[in-house]
Amino acid sequence: MWVSTEDMAAKKSATRVKNVESNQEFAEADIVASFQHNRPRDLQNLKFERHGKAGRKKAPIMSVKGEICEKVMEIGTDVNCLDEGFDFAVAVVDTETGEATYRPARFYSFESKYAEDLEKLIGTNKKDTKNAEDYAEDFSIGSDKWAEKRRQLTSNFGSSKKIKMDEAAQRRTINQETLDEMRKTAFASNSNVKTEEQGDVKLENITMMNKATSSILPAAVQTELSRDIYPISLFLEDVEVEAVKSLAEEVMEKKKKQRVEDGVPECVALIMYNEKVEQRAVAYLLLATMVEILAKMGRTRQVLRKELNELKMPDVLRQKVLAQFFNESISEKNYAGRGAERVRLNVTDYDRFVAHTLALALTLAPEHKVPITPFQQAFGYQPSKLEKMFQALGADLIRLDVQSAQNLRSLRAAILLKPPSLEQRGPRKIIRR
Repeated sequence: MWVSTEDMAAKKSATRVKNVESNQEFAEADIVASFQHNRPRDLQNLKFERHGKAGRKKAPIMSVKGEICEKVMEIGTDVNCLDEGFDFAVAVVDTETGEATYRPARFYSFESKYAEDLEKLIGTNKKDTKNAEDYAEDFSIGSDKWAEKRRQLTSNFGSSKKIKMDEAAQRRTINQETLDEMRKTAFASNSNVKTEEQGDVKLENITMMNKATSSILPAAVQTELSRDIYPISLFLEDVEVEAVKSLAEEVMEKKKKQRVEDGVPECVALIMYNEKVEQRAVAYLLLATMVEILAKMGRTRQVLRKELNELKMPDVLRQKVLAQFFNESISEKNYAGRGAERVRLNVTDYDRFVAHTLALALTLAPEHKVPITPFQQAFGYQPSKLEKMFQALGADLIRLDVQSAQNLRSLRAAILLKPPSLEQRGPRKIIRR
């Protein structure tokens, strides 16, 4: 492309004007320096040095003028938060009138960095900066490209059977040509067009219009209060509460060590406190019964019939759990027909048992916060699968602070803040708290 001398001069002058405007904007703003890992010794004699020019996309680099070490320099970079919806400003308040004036500011974060070549670190050596490697660039390959490469390898080096399977998969693929043919034939027909003489189609008769309900997760209530998402009435009836409330009151008056000795699992004792409400006190015993059975089953999803009959929790709650989750269980012995009888759950009933247990734990726990590690160790459940079960129940995964981690004996916890959303897709991120 040929460019005249006048066009070249105009482009240079336009670039110069943009640089002057961006430098003027940088000069008018105050600079706030933040030192992440140290504190300047003498603030009065602290001097800063600017490297590079201010541009529209990238602010210049600042450094502290002074010799710390031969190969160590205090480097400051601009902290830009415009994408997050806020910027920085300096407020100057008059102590007499109380009036405040705000001035634009740039926030610089300083950090001590080591480099063999300090000029290369601040970007003054242009020869080295041109050949510098950019680790922020994405060199990943999409799944479509990988699939295309696999097909090419199959066509070149694959067996005849693999080649036939690949050709059959290509024929089943719906592409633009297939859609064009369908528009000419099936979509162009008037046989599926509704006329006025035909009656209205009722939506409740269409299966796809009905909302799907999970056979594993308990039914969640769409409410704003966390304690009402999985109400206790979903797990207990009034008759069962009346039968066990006296025993529950005795357990609540005991200390944590005595509760564990009486048969309450340790993971339940971590989230149990002196509950005065009868329904919630009985619900804690029901949770202890469910956790005790799951701990005895482990990953094999089976337990001895004798161990089920020797549970330390009340017999009323044991019978309730067996009637609710063990109806489809299989009783089996060894190959010779001898030995102790074992009760085995299928995968669906076992996951439903775990989901109802975790839902009850989220309802009863203080602040609806359940530690992940103690429950995972008690169940013998896979950590990733347990986290997905918590997320399916509507809980968020959070990182605990030091004090909470020591009390709950876990670095992470699941907290129930809102009911699960039917439109939610993909895993939730771990939130720092």
